[in-house]
Amino acid sequence: MSASMAWLFPGQGSQAVGMGQPLHRDSSAARDVFLIADAVWGGSLTGSMFDGPPEALQATVVTQPAIVSVSLAALAAVREAWEARHGIPLPEPSFVAGHSVGEFAAVVASGATDVATGLRLVCERARLMQWAADTTPGSMVAVLGLGRDAVEAACASARETVPGSYVSVANDNAHSPAQIVIAGDLPGLEAASAACRERGARRCVPLTVGGAFHSAAMAPAQEGLARAIAMAPFGDPRVPVIANVTAIPLRRARDIRAELAAQVVSPVRWADTVTLLAESGCRRFVEFGQGTVLGNLVQRAIPDAEVHSVGDTDGVGRVVEWLGSEAGENANA
Repeated sequence: MSASMAWLFPGQGSQAVGMGQPLHRDSSAARDVFLIADAVWGGSLTGSMFDGPPEALQATVVTQPAIVSVSLAALAAVREAWEARHGIPLPEPSFVAGHSVGEFAAVVASGATDVATGLRLVCERARLMQWAADTTPGSMVAVLGLGRDAVEAACASARETVPGSYVSVANDNAHSPAQIVIAGDLPGLEAASAACRERGARRCVPLTVGGAFHSAAMAPAQEGLARAIAMAPFGDPRVPVIANVTAIPLRRARDIRAELAAQVVSPVRWADTVTLLAESGCRRFVEFGQGTVLGNLVQRAIPDAEVHSVGDTDGVGRVVEWLGSEAGENANA
């Protein structure tokens, strides 16, 4: 019997000018997703994605819906190509998971809500997070080569020495080699980075981001986002969603609502998510969207995993071919 499969959806940071354009050109299903994205965004989101300039694509209010729309367009293109070849719906995975804003794409993929609702919430999330970032300026730093306990201790030390600092762990992306992102006010980040280096961090790399995401700075955004989520239509997912906040599978609509509101101020436990997927028997992974960041993290954590990425037309063809060969092997088993 084949190992279980998980679908993965990347978050902010994977964006690049031109992303999604081959999908738009070659897949009618992908074009439908991009039409919805433009309508929900209220302008030519696809124009910013396809043509730039790069500075425009870096703005949170553009980046987040762009990232999610490309992921959902890639999934739509794979479904379209699969159904054209096999005449049946695309087989669903055992789990879905998304990193930060990618979790909204995962929720749509799970069947808990539709594309338009997911993208509307992402647009509102991006607007609120940008507002919160403008209200409480901050940034993020990637800490490499130091475990989470030591990074948390460094952040605690910084909060004690810098009045009013809220620096904290924002993303725990990988256990080995350790890759943790911290978020906070600039003086707190400087103090925490120094404390991390003193504790043995290999490098502390400032990130080019629009704010201190997944930290207390986003608390003003959480309240408005929770209201928008409460008003949006959700049902129980067909496929469990691995939560960013707890790294456990979510199977009820109410739990997904709570998760999507909480994750904006909470650390993303991606390393624990990958561990859970491995312990659940997942050895087959498809990353839908721009880039290969999540697939690379999975490959390092699970050396025997088979990972495929879908960000363009070639990726669609490769994954449909691979899934078809997998289905044939199962039929002959």
